[in-house]
Amino acid sequence: MKTRRNVAGVQVTTGVPDSSLAARELNFLVRLAQAAASTQRPDELLELIIRETTSAIGTDVCSLYLLTPPGRELLLTATNGLNENMVGKVTMKVGEGITGWVAESRRPAVVPDVSREPHWKWVPGLDEDRFHSMASVPIESGPRLVGVINVQSTERREFNSGDIDFLRAIAAQVAGILERSELQRRTEVQLAEIQLSHDIHERFTKLSLDGAGISSILDVIGSLAGGRAALYSADGYRVRGGGESSDGMPQRIHVPAPAGAIGRELRINAGRPPRPLDVVPVRAGAEMLGLLAVGVDEEKMDAEGRVRALEHGSTVLALELAKERAAAEVERRLRGDLVEEVLAGGLEAEESERIARQAERLGHRLPQRAWVVVLEADDDKTEAALAARGQQDRLDAALIGLVRSRLPGALTLVRPASAVFLVPDELAGDLATVEKLAAQILAAAAPVMKPGSASVGIGNLANGVGELARSHIEARQALRLTRRAGSRGRVASYRSLGAFRLLLEVQSPEALRRFVDELLGPLLQYAQSRDTPLLETLEALSAARWIRRAAARQLGIHINSMTYRVERIQALTGLQLDDPETRVAISIALRARAMLGM
Repeated sequence: MKTRRNVAGVQVTTGVPDSSLAARELNFLVRLAQAAASTQRPDELLELIIRETTSAIGTDVCSLYLLTPPGRELLLTATNGLNENMVGKVTMKVGEGITGWVAESRRPAVVPDVSREPHWKWVPGLDEDRFHSMASVPIESGPRLVGVINVQSTERREFNSGDIDFLRAIAAQVAGILERSELQRRTEVQLAEIQLSHDIHERFTKLSLDGAGISSILDVIGSLAGGRAALYSADGYRVRGGGESSDGMPQRIHVPAPAGAIGRELRINAGRPPRPLDVVPVRAGAEMLGLLAVGVDEEKMDAEGRVRALEHGSTVLALELAKERAAAEVERRLRGDLVEEVLAGGLEAEESERIARQAERLGHRLPQRAWVVVLEADDDKTEAALAARGQQDRLDAALIGLVRSRLPGALTLVRPASAVFLVPDELAGDLATVEKLAAQILAAAAPVMKPGSASVGIGNLANGVGELARSHIEARQALRLTRRAGSRGRVASYRSLGAFRLLLEVQSPEALRRFVDELLGPLLQYAQSRDTPLLETLEALSAARWIRRAAARQLGIHINSMTYRVERIQALTGLQLDDPETRVAISIALRARAMLGM
């Protein structure tokens, strides 16, 4: 019998192994190979290994340590002689103790007496103090370390090269079992994911083919993802969602990154109080159609099912939105062409009948008596912002709900920065009712107009299709005069202009300009070289029905200052402000000046 030093610096006894022990080892390896081929449960094989290894190699305990991610620690995974309550709890760092040294060096170690081994590390509660000798080999799968297998005996023992070779063979079997088990686990997970993805895809496809609509699709997304679902525009305004008044989803969300930069999923906090939402882009190719947001409920959430629901749900929503957009665009263009033709005017009787039949084919009835209501941006900046891509869709979406609920049967035309409504007389029999509807139109459009504003103009009642063009012009004229007078965000009717609408009938702007110069010319020149606001004082007097104290309060000046200004105005113009005819002429001149933008 010979002895040699192993790589750990301890003695390994060599020689011819006992024939009966060799037979037991061979019998064990045969049983292990047969069991590995017949069973699908890796835990049963590991139990067989640690149970039979002690008998085959003649030791008292066998323990298995497996490497845990990210590869810095070994975890006690199985044992048949140590304290089993410590399984899954005891960890050993790579390089720490004999087990860690074997893992780090990838070499076997034999220790006849652990009490004299400097690498030995005693672990409280593991019940190792009764063991003296130990053999340990690494478990490897190609270049990758899987773990370490240890055997220990209560009596002092000199493990020989045959014992090490036998442990190496067992370690190789363990590596194969674990690799096959991991491969099987990954395959089963992939199959489950594929089946889950298929089931979700089939469910959404059926919804789409059945024409269930976006609200039903959002309901299914919410049920699969474990939270309420809602659809938002690309800039974060809410568009759709089941139970919108009580589902707790916010009316607007703020995405920290530009909508186009969102990848597959982004988690944000939104609402009052803030709550977590997963936001997924809804795209048709490179075009952003909207944002899908789903509330996060950790108790109901199946992570894998949620991911698949968001992925497939956003795809189906993109298809539905694209279909809706295409259908709405066709209908909007046909309806728009129809309304534009009516508003162009100059229609003969036959043309009016043709347009009426065309309207009926589109599902609309061309009203014989109607009010023309016009929504327009108040300034060029707001108009330019509304002309941006997608803003017309936003304006259309903001108005469509109001049209359906309060203006059924009304023909509408949404332009890039304006909208026209033909409101049948039976929906609004008088101007007061039309003004209330106009105020509701203004309120519905206001969020789209921000930070700018819009106003609504109302023409006189049209008593036939041929008069709709005239009513449209009147509505726009009311808007023009209102804006020139400095008003923003209001409803203005042509009828409310009163006598001042006669100014619009003057065909020559130069005639109006001469009229303004005759009455107000000296004050216009004075305003260019003096600080005293005489023109503003005159406007305040006209608005206050020529009551000086009321005008003084409006301007925030003393009555004596008002008296001085009136005297100064009369001196400059030669007009007597107490004369009723002069007052009418001045009021008309002031309105004409606003209309001309002087």
